[in-house]
Amino acid sequence: MAAVSAMLRVTHLKSIPIFLVCPVVLALLRPLLMCWGAVVVTLSTFPNLAVAEIEYFDLNEIERSEQIGHRLYYLEDAEQEYVIDQMPTMVQQGGFTRSTLENLSFGYSDSVFWIYLPLTNLGERGIDRLFEIAYPVLDHVDVYIVQNGKFVQEYLMGDKQHFNKRPYRHRNFVFMLEVEPQQKFDVYIRVQTSSSMQIPIFAWEEKAFIEDGQRQILGLGLYYGTMLVMVLYNMFVFLSVREVNYFYYVMYVLSMVGFIASLNGISYQYLWPNSIWWNDQSIVVSLAAVVMFGTLFTRNFLDLPSTMRVTNFCFSVLAVLGVILIAASMVLPYRIMIISVILVAVVGIFLSITTGIIRWSQGFSAAKFYTIAWSSMLFGGVILALNKFGVLPRNTITENGTQIGSALEVILLSFALADRLNLEKKMRYEAQMSSLEHERESRRAQEKALLHERDAREAQERALRIQQRANEMLERRVQERTDELEKANVKLQELSTTDGLTGLKNRRHFDEVFRLECKRAVKELKPLSVIILDIDHFKRFNDQYGHLIGDDCLITVANAIRGQIHRDNDVVARYGGEEFVLVLPGTESTGAMHVADTIRLAVMAIKFRVDGVDVPVTISLGVATGHPDNEDEAAQLLEFADTALYISKKSGRNCATLYSDSGKADMPKNI
Repeated sequence: MAAVSAMLRVTHLKSIPIFLVCPVVLALLRPLLMCWGAVVVTLSTFPNLAVAEIEYFDLNEIERSEQIGHRLYYLEDAEQEYVIDQMPTMVQQGGFTRSTLENLSFGYSDSVFWIYLPLTNLGERGIDRLFEIAYPVLDHVDVYIVQNGKFVQEYLMGDKQHFNKRPYRHRNFVFMLEVEPQQKFDVYIRVQTSSSMQIPIFAWEEKAFIEDGQRQILGLGLYYGTMLVMVLYNMFVFLSVREVNYFYYVMYVLSMVGFIASLNGISYQYLWPNSIWWNDQSIVVSLAAVVMFGTLFTRNFLDLPSTMRVTNFCFSVLAVLGVILIAASMVLPYRIMIISVILVAVVGIFLSITTGIIRWSQGFSAAKFYTIAWSSMLFGGVILALNKFGVLPRNTITENGTQIGSALEVILLSFALADRLNLEKKMRYEAQMSSLEHERESRRAQEKALLHERDAREAQERALRIQQRANEMLERRVQERTDELEKANVKLQELSTTDGLTGLKNRRHFDEVFRLECKRAVKELKPLSVIILDIDHFKRFNDQYGHLIGDDCLITVANAIRGQIHRDNDVVARYGGEEFVLVLPGTESTGAMHVADTIRLAVMAIKFRVDGVDVPVTISLGVATGHPDNEDEAAQLLEFADTALYISKKSGRNCATLYSDSGKADMPKNI
């Protein structure tokens, strides 16, 4: 019995989702398990052979990456009584057993397992390697590094520690070891967990680890992106058609994503890195939610209440069990809950596939997509299982079989929902066509009675046509008058928003546009810039040359400003007298100052002649830019720009001044 127990512990699968496919996987792999179990039993009979001599692992043998389970030694501490100070002695006394497997796996165990990894560098230069323990749900992973009998480094990791305390912020447990030439290190790893005792250890070159991490991130992004797209799409469909199946489907997909993310350590890394208690419970809660919403979806989608009442009752019981498991996970230990929810999930999957096949055989067309969807999930689990047993090579597809299978399942279930919706539409259409046929027969009977009235109606229709032509003529004339009035109104509106002298927009139009742009900047979280400019010494110009020459100057400056505005949403207006104002939506301060300097240079380049003499024309500008959080802050930009304009005038004119966010104006810019 002890040998059989050892065999079962060694052959325990790496990932919890494999339990979802236990009935089929164990049936397919029984011959392989029996052979493998015999080998393990044989090795366990001769432990002294495994520890006759400690073999140091040369890190130079790792070219890119390697799973080093077969290079490890392990010790089971059933009483949890050993401490790190005893480990060197245990090594010398042969207490450790040499592993013969790539992936150490001991099933669910209350024991503490010590892993011993003797390392050396036989090369001529120092090297460093990253070590990854690729099972993120282990409770305690304590790493002790010993050199020449002295402890030189300690890492305390595990999902019972805050995520930010890890030496590398990675979803798995990662640490680095630097080894000088001809040095030896003894690495001891203490593992204790309430989850499955699986300790897959990889050694990496740093470059290879980064490249592999990028590949994994791409795969995870594709997976979670696909699931999110399906959630959003089907949520919109649910909001449109109010079909409860879509709601159950969306919740099922969200629960599946939560389960996979928690199992892979993604949730702990990005969502709740400081919530140790919830990180454990999230796996149980999300898997129980998968069971609950999956069974609710199945019983409604396959129309079980009206077709298979006994099976419907079984699914209802499973849904209630899902709720109970979620509630119980808050108070009961993790190990009890995870085993319970896995058993319920196994029953749920077996019952779901069986029911789907039965409904498919009964002619329910949507059941074929449903059955294929669940089969893809099952197939993904089988691929992962074969990979863990060494039947299939380790690659992106075999390592992520469950994710690929669940993604295919979610997509196919969406097709199943669409097919069912089309089937219901078809049934409604056929019912409508039948109703129309009955209505058509009724109309035929009515038509016979209406034939006698046709002659009288024809005469009435002739009179109506004459009246209709008269009405059409009257409507045409009314429409012509209406069009003329609308054109006049448009012209009047244009005149009311345009400055009569310069042809620019007037202050009334500016005030309305500025108010709208303030609202838009607040809503869209975009910058907003305002420029106020004033013709320098314009009053003296008017007094010297007269108002007619002054008007010509205003028109010339307005044309110069208009020539520098190239965006449709930028607004330039005459603000009053010799003042002009510009609104630049979505423009930062650098762009606004560029526009201000461009306008200033364009005005300065004007060759304005009075009585054959060139008269210089310059302007002063005030610029204000902000990222307003409310409309009041946006409206203050006009005041800030006016303050900056005042500083430009005070600083000698013919310059542009930017009002800074601190409430002070920067030094004027004069090019």
